Amino acid sequence: MKITTKLSALVFAFLTIISCDALDELTEFDINDNLTTTFNVSVEEDPQSMPQSFNETTTISITSNQEIQDNIDLIQNVSVNSMTYEISNFTGAEGAIVTEASLNIGSSSIAVADINLQQSDTDNTVYTVADSSTFNTIGNALQNNTTITASVTGTVNDTPVVFNVKVTMAITVTIDIL
Repeated sequence: MKITTKLSALVFAFLTIISCDALDELTEFDINDNLTTTFNVSVEEDPQSMPQSFNETTTISITSNQEIQDNIDLIQNVSVNSMTYEISNFTGAEGAIVTEASLNIGSSSIAVADINLQQSDTDNTVYTVADSSTFNTIGNALQNNTTITASVTGTVNDTPVVFNVKVTMAITVTIDIL
């Protein structure tokens, strides 16, 4: 009889745990969004023809999505699923190359390989970031603070140049209504 009672209690506990997990899943929903920001970079001509550095900063906010804004206090998790960047609207010195570049989002710094600006714009090259630890760091930062600072830095070997850097992050925000 003791074994049956203990077994019944164990089965009851197991079913209760499964039921709670199923109920928790019913109270959650995901919001998928693409956060896009564009850095407008303009580097003036250097009279000595020396390479020139640039640093452009902006703020990215997940609350630009109204559904996320409406559920801001119920955010359970923010995941970054993918990230891309591309060069557009280039004008300036032919053959200008960006070196020592990085894309900085919150505390994450993503090193960027040298880019021929004109060629990248002409080819409509989309560069993919594939660092899951960076995605986790950015997701955690956005979960704890819905706004994050982003910047793009680098050096241009020839000036003047004007170009845009468009950064797109695909995110999933999990909302838990209970």
